[in-house]
Amino acid sequence: MGIRFNEMAVASGSMAKRSWRAPAALLACALALALAACLVPTTKAAAYFSFGTVGVSLGSSYASLQVGSSTSVSVSISPSSSDQTLGCGMAKCPQVCDTEESLAAGYSCFDANGQCTCSGRSYSTYYPDAYASSSNAGVATAYLSGSTLVVTANGPGSATITVGASLRQYADGAASLQVDVSSPVSSGGSLSGDVGSPAPAPAPSVPSATPSATGVPQAVEAVESKSDELNETVLDTVAGKVILVERNGHEDAPAQLAKIVGTSDQVVFWQGASSEHPDYSWTFVGADLAENAASMPFDPTLSISKLGTGNVSNIMKQAKDGLVLDFAHEGPLPGTASLFVNVDASFADGTKLGLYCYDEDACAFKQVETEVAVEGGYASFKIDHCSSWALSTDDLAAYRLQETNTPGAKAQAERAVQAQDNIADEGSNGWIVPVAMGIVVVAAAVVVAVVLVRRRKAVASEPEAGEAPVDADE
Repeated sequence: MGIRFNEMAVASGSMAKRSWRAPAALLACALALALAACLVPTTKAAAYFSFGTVGVSLGSSYASLQVGSSTSVSVSISPSSSDQTLGCGMAKCPQVCDTEESLAAGYSCFDANGQCTCSGRSYSTYYPDAYASSSNAGVATAYLSGSTLVVTANGPGSATITVGASLRQYADGAASLQVDVSSPVSSGGSLSGDVGSPAPAPAPSVPSATPSATGVPQAVEAVESKSDELNETVLDTVAGKVILVERNGHEDAPAQLAKIVGTSDQVVFWQGASSEHPDYSWTFVGADLAENAASMPFDPTLSISKLGTGNVSNIMKQAKDGLVLDFAHEGPLPGTASLFVNVDASFADGTKLGLYCYDEDACAFKQVETEVAVEGGYASFKIDHCSSWALSTDDLAAYRLQETNTPGAKAQAERAVQAQDNIADEGSNGWIVPVAMGIVVVAAAVVVAVVLVRRRKAVASEPEAGEAPVDADE
């Protein structure tokens, strides 16, 4: 009897070891899988939604200066601002958050502009951070003053001035200016070496009132930008008086317009490095102004970008090209104005553009002019009110606002994700999803192990055929 009891004890111990071996192995495998999952970084799930590259363009790519002199070059950054949701681009709001189930239920976490709304639908406006640097500060240095790059010549030689800009969820953009600096010419010498009386200065010519491609009257000497005071120049032309006024925050537009009401004189508001090559300009003729123009508020500030904001951005993303004009002024103008816009960074001379005005009620563009020719790097047209305007070689009127709960919107968002070039830092956010997966796997393994242990106890407590049940307390 004692021998049989010992045999049974040995058999029971062997069975217990075999019963524990399976859950232990499963638990070890689960832990290994969890550890492996934690070591696999994510990419798309933690990727930032990118709207492309910040556009940086300069009014000139080359400057020649003498030591001690300086020059100004216009700087255009597109977009000048961007309205974005808080959660867009965050790891907690990945750009692959749409699923077939959510779309089937009529829900998408992308809004009408293709932005992620996992963390809310409120928008914040972000502005580009711009900088200017020199490859050789001993030759030339530069700094940015608003939309103007100011370059100062320090010594003979060559230097490259780089203007860069960065904006949240855009790839950084940059443009460069080559600067050659020469020593100053001696005042007692002559470049040509000729001896004799100096040639008489040519008689000054009277400028024409006809605007050039830039909107400034032809044959007018360039006026450099000033940022600290009113920059006004009065010209007597063959057809009357022309008042050139720089838009720099010191101008009083209604007061300037009041000077020409009811006359054939003109007021030209310009913005940029100089009046010779402005970013844009307005031309008002006194005869076209309302009698109460002096009492009508008017701000000539204009923002030029490729996408615009809000619903306009949603439509422009579908078009093959275009420039959006957003005005600080809203509603009717004091009178019909001719607007001249620098488009040389986007369209070549001779390009035929369509002019479109955005209809807020219809959420769509309406074509105003079928053909605006680019001349001298500028597009010009007349307007009598300010809203969102756009120039494009594409038919913007053919596009409609895309709804985000449709498969088309999902495909658009996925294409944008595939084209992104601004990837989130995988050293931190990339581990969030794998760690969560690892925890889930470990929890599942523990549950399986507990089930197997309980099953082993149940099997061990069942009596064999012909034997009495064994009390667990014995």
